[in-house]
Amino acid sequence: MTTSLKKPTKLRVLLNHVEQANLPQHLIQYIGRQKGKQAPGDRVSVDTQMNESQRDLHPNDIYKWIENNEGVDWNLFGYTTVIRFPDGSLEMINGQHRTQLVKWILPDVQEVPAHIIDTNDKEYAARLFASMNGVDSRKLTTEELFWAQVIGRDPYALYVQKQLKKMNLACGKVNSSEDRKRVKYGGYTNCLKMGEEATSRAVNLIDRAYPTQGMDDQVLIGLTRLLSIKEYQDLADTTLKIGREFDQWFTKEFADTTMLSDARFPQFKNTTQWYNGVAYGIMSRFRHFQKRKNRTSPGVDTIKRIYNAGIK
Repeated sequence: MTTSLKKPTKLRVLLNHVEQANLPQHLIQYIGRQKGKQAPGDRVSVDTQMNESQRDLHPNDIYKWIENNEGVDWNLFGYTTVIRFPDGSLEMINGQHRTQLVKWILPDVQEVPAHIIDTNDKEYAARLFASMNGVDSRKLTTEELFWAQVIGRDPYALYVQKQLKKMNLACGKVNSSEDRKRVKYGGYTNCLKMGEEATSRAVNLIDRAYPTQGMDDQVLIGLTRLLSIKEYQDLADTTLKIGREFDQWFTKEFADTTMLSDARFPQFKNTTQWYNGVAYGIMSRFRHFQKRKNRTSPGVDTIKRIYNAGIK
């Protein structure tokens, strides 16, 4: 007597796929999700061999793409680039991560759109890969990407845009105006992570101390760092005597004796986070000024310890 093997259920196939893909638990919910439709034209197998010039696979980049797009968005996929040699063999030179994304999220999809290039020159294939990934192409700057995200109504980008408007700043094309000082996206968002109030106060101090100059990003992040540390938060509060004294010192005495570029304290750049060196430099100068005036001041030990901990 023979027994027939039961065909695996769709659920069983899916569970097997999840196990083989080894996806993080929070991404499993996106398996099977897709939007849009594949671009027209030629197709190649998702198992097409990778050309030897291909970079290593970076799963974390794919995980981020899955989460941001909640699955596979074919409108963003475009085309892979595949070399076809005279013997008919195929090698993919561009699209490795996108193809792996499809394999993980859409196990039923066996082919992806491809631009197929016929050649018998393996070196040409490697040159194409290099050109497509940096030699003859230019990646978006963080400011250009930020602008695109604002247009696309990305929640975090809109939050950063709102803060820029509150502080009368511009970043790339966002909130751009001739009368607004500009900041770099990376430095400014780093400041916001330290605290909106500390960032706003630092912007105000630098703007008043150096009204005819731009907003120096390194000074901004260093001053924000100082004002975000609990022991030094009173320096940002002008309802307090120490806060008024710091305000007057920074916008008058410090600004009159220190060029904005020197306020970066390049001598303290020898630490893993330069802004800690800037914060230490500013606090040291203020402490010295207060002592000469026989005034009280927070000590420098806390910021000095933070600065020293990062020295290379």
